[in-house]
Amino acid sequence: MTRIEQFGWRGPVEPGIGRIVSAHGDYYHLVCNEAGGEILARKKKSAFAKRVGSVQESRGMRRVQRAEIGEETMKPITGDFVRFRYNAQGESMITEILPRTSHFERKDPTARRKSQTLAVNFDTIFVMMSLNENFSTARIARYLSLAEDMGGGEAVVVLTKCDLWQDGDEEFVDELVEEIGGRAPLLRISSLTGEGMDGVLEYAKPGRTLAFIGSSGVGKSTLLNTLAGEEWAATQEIQEWSGKGRHTTTSRELVMLPSGAMVIDTPGIREIGIVGEEEELHAKGESTHRWRK
Repeated sequence: MTRIEQFGWRGPVEPGIGRIVSAHGDYYHLVCNEAGGEILARKKKSAFAKRVGSVQESRGMRRVQRAEIGEETMKPITGDFVRFRYNAQGESMITEILPRTSHFERKDPTARRKSQTLAVNFDTIFVMMSLNENFSTARIARYLSLAEDMGGGEAVVVLTKCDLWQDGDEEFVDELVEEIGGRAPLLRISSLTGEGMDGVLEYAKPGRTLAFIGSSGVGKSTLLNTLAGEEWAATQEIQEWSGKGRHTTTSRELVMLPSGAMVIDTPGIREIGIVGEEEELHAKGESTHRWRK
């Protein structure tokens, strides 16, 4: 198996195909079959000069149409498979984003009616919420609504920090189960005690990609550290190839696990919405939230 296949590529193996594992400004870290297995490349601007419709032009369009027009101008992001032109003596250039098998997007909170893609090319997306003060069945309902348009892949709801279980929490979990209905499986886990981790490992198979979605503090980084067997998400060590430290709370990174599965850890979501809809849920202050004492 070639390196690009180890990182989830399932198409014909050809020269010049890579997968983005992290992005740093105009530069992208790719895994590939060339140059010892990884390169640093820039995107070729002329290849991504797709016109983006204005807010006025997008009004009245269906959600899918708006996403097709304004999806970050098809900017490459972590998890994308791309074609690139390798240059051993200078800068390698990304020339094309290959079709995405799955994507999860939300309305960009900084630009009304513009979509923001959070994760792509995943087999399973973990919609995560913790059993603490940020417990909200309404937020999970919104995530699952967004997941209906994600293309391929499956959604799994993961209730974290179950070691915090208190008397009376059955009411909250029963409400969550009712809200989920038959739309997704539910895993109850604790990275601290190991509860439910066997269920997580069923999805962490070689060559498969997981994406973690959820608010800040729900335990995405802790689960990643547990699966990776190291303090991956907390480390500030400098990567020699880029001179930049890791900071998974503000950027996406594709992590290869010892199992051969991969994880896309996304920034914490403070605000979530559906493209084209006015209503949004915020981290605090909504009557739809259930606050635990």
